[in-house]
Amino acid sequence: MNPVLSVKELADLKGCSPQWIRKLAGEQKLQGQKRLNADGSPEWVFPLKSLEPHLQLRYYKNKAAEMPGLAEFTEALQKQGKPFDHYSEDERREIIFWQQILEEWQYFRSRPGADLETLDDRFVEYCKVQHPDISISAKTLYRKWKFLKDNNLDGLIDKRGKGRKGKSKITEEMWQTFLSYYLDEAQHPIQKCYEYTRLYFQETAPELVADIPTYSTFWRRVQNDIPEPMEVLGRQGQKAFRDRCAPYIHRIYEEMASNEWWVADNHTFDVITQGENGQLHRLYLTAFFDARSGIYTGCHVTTAPSSQSTLIALRKGILKYGIPENIYVDNGREFLT
Repeated sequence: MNPVLSVKELADLKGCSPQWIRKLAGEQKLQGQKRLNADGSPEWVFPLKSLEPHLQLRYYKNKAAEMPGLAEFTEALQKQGKPFDHYSEDERREIIFWQQILEEWQYFRSRPGADLETLDDRFVEYCKVQHPDISISAKTLYRKWKFLKDNNLDGLIDKRGKGRKGKSKITEEMWQTFLSYYLDEAQHPIQKCYEYTRLYFQETAPELVADIPTYSTFWRRVQNDIPEPMEVLGRQGQKAFRDRCAPYIHRIYEEMASNEWWVADNHTFDVITQGENGQLHRLYLTAFFDARSGIYTGCHVTTAPSSQSTLIALRKGILKYGIPENIYVDNGREFLT
């Protein structure tokens, strides 16, 4: 539903080379993800909504002729209206929510040759599934779209506060209860976590159930307030956190000296041997190699990796090449014992 840009499209938009875009993506300075292209090779793509506002505006200007309604939207983005920071935090979240919905709607109905009324009905059904606690109809979308075109951000806010008074704020207790379900490696959907939260308060504090905000309020807070590293750690575990979010040092091999870093690891041979007593063994190689040159400095073949095989391989390397300044190993028991 959200527009995504290829490396070339983003490079054209920013006025730089595709190589520079790939470099920024690899250094996690751009929010992107890898997908398989037409050739079956992984390639970066970038959600439009993750880009800076001025790049989004430039994209819409370029697409205005192809996508009905975007010319007016582009003009509305440039109008001077009530400053965004004049709104409260809850109001800003509601404005952003409707801007995203309307952006998806316009992109969805830009499909060539399709009946717009049918597309509108399908999009409304999609919204009812994604946001069951928000009343959305085709009339609502057209009305909100007009407000956005006129740069009337007030029109994107639900002013019917009497029925929502006291029910739009998530208390700290509610939020922490919700997070206990959401930041779990079971990876429950937001809707399920919301239901579990309501069930928890029904059992422990029934008098607070009526004050629990809607599902959409929790959904928006998840999108806006949970940092990605926290979400990755809670829902995908330590390994995913270390691989994707933990700080790292970028090393350049050319700047290393020989014997500055030795790296140790084990390798399983794809052969089975038979001992003198007839017992079958699967052999393992414990080896150290120099990170700068890539040569093996010391190794030892064993039937089971252990701290002893690690020390034997290290001793062989030291006797032949000298003592290394640093050794890099993983968290395996055979290296840490």
